[in-house]
This record gives sequence, C-alpha cells and structure tokens, in this order.
Amino acid sequence: MKLLTTLCLVLAVISGSQTMASADQLMVEDHRDEMMVSIELDDIMLISRYYPAHATGPGPAVLLLHGWGWPDVDPAKYMQLAAKEFQRQGYTVLLPTMRGWPPTGSNDDCAGRQVDDALQALAWLAQQPEVDESRLYLSGYSQGGQIALLAAARNAPVRATAAFAPVVDPGSWGKETNIEGIREYVMEECGGPEGWLQRSVHSYDAIPSPFLLVHGDEDLRVPTRQSIELYNRHKGNNAAAKIVLVSGSTHDMDEVLQPALAIKYFQHIETAAD
Repeated sequence: MKLLTTLCLVLAVISGSQTMASADQLMVEDHRDEMMVSIELDDIMLISRYYPAHATGPGPAVLLLHGWGWPDVDPAKYMQLAAKEFQRQGYTVLLPTMRGWPPTGSNDDCAGRQVDDALQALAWLAQQPEVDESRLYLSGYSQGGQIALLAAARNAPVRATAAFAPVVDPGSWGKETNIEGIREYVMEECGGPEGWLQRSVHSYDAIPSPFLLVHGDEDLRVPTRQSIELYNRHKGNNAAAKIVLVSGSTHDMDEVLQPALAIKYFQHIETAAD
C-alpha cells in the first residue's frame, strides 16, 4: 500500500499584552499536539487527525472511529476531546474522517468499504515511529463502533477493541430503532437484506481479540440490545469480553463515549498479557 503523509502544523501569531501572548503560546502548543495527515488508500485519500503520544519511545496507539453525521459535516471533529484524552494517557491516536464525509469524500457505505479503510489505517498507524505495533487498539462510537468490531472480527492486528453504542446488526437495527430515517438509511445505504449480512457482526462466529461494549441502557436510536445480544453470543468463547451499561443514558455521545472506560480496559488487557 502506498502511503502518503502530509503533516500540517497550525501556528498562532503572538501579539499584544503579556497575558495575551501567554494564551497564544498555549494555543500553539495545543495545535502542535494535533496534526492533519493524508493516508493514501486504493481509491481515496483518508484525511485524518493525528495525535502523537508524549513519550520518549514507541508506545500504544488507538485507531478512533467516529459515528454517522450529516453529509456536509466532518463528524471526526466531535471526537477530538476523546482523542486528546487517550493522548494524555500515553496513547498515540489516529482519528480519520471516514469515507462518506468531508474532507475525505466519496460515499458512506454503512460499514462496507469503510472496514477495509480501517484495516489500512491500522497498517499505517503501526508504521509510525511513536507506535509499538504490538500495542494497537481499536475504538469507535456508533457506526464507528460497528466498523471497529467488524475490523476486529476480520483479525485486525489489535490487542483489544472498545465499542461505544455500536450498531451490531443492521437488519434488526432498522426494525427496532425509534428513528424513522434510520429505517430508510438501512434499506438504501446498507445494501438491503443481502448487504446486512456483510455488515453484521453476528455474521462472524468469533471475535478473536478481547472487546469492550459500552451502551446507554435507555438508547432507542441504536437500541441497547444490539450490544447485549453480541455480548451474550461471545461471552462463552471470549473470556475477556465485557459489557458496561450506562444507567439513564441514551445515544448521547457526551454520556456514552467515555475514553476512561476504554483506557482502563486496555490497561487491564496489557496487564493480563504480561
């Protein structure tokens, strides 16, 4: 795979009083912690935010995947706080804007080629000097959680996956959701009944690596049972699988997307492996 990386550092212009200069300097340091990179895939450039860990040597890294968003908005920007929380805890983070949204472009395909893109993004991430390729992790919210789980089911080279409010099975999701527009989306973008099988995590007998599911117990948009049924299917053949139901929470990203839970789980997996 040909990989092209373009690094974009944002610099602030410092002027005015000493107080203003100090604030601007903080802004410069913050932007240096976040770089824009372009990853060359087979047919598109995957535009991504890259957050290198503050470490002296190679360390763990997370591929963080956003959920669905309106076609003219970059949904990855809403994941920046989560990315920075992983970064503060020593993880290098790659946060791509998936195909279907600007600035990457192309078409949203409901976890079709987007899963291939995620696997290629992991390969890119593993090659970065800040990253220990034996300590890769996957995480995602909503549709991003679905893509992360599908990539893990396809033997992604990761130690573990954390999926927040994930879509697990498009067919049942379309029937059970309380959002009428989602039913149309499932029929049109998820390929109908034939495409649903390809995009369903239930199509895989096993998820080879450990996984954490976090779901609001009052989620009606992506019903909670999506995660519960997946956990029940795999708890017997994946001893490290875990589910956390967030009490009183719906599909609100601010309530459900809790990087601290993923970080604690990833650290547990590393400790158990040592």
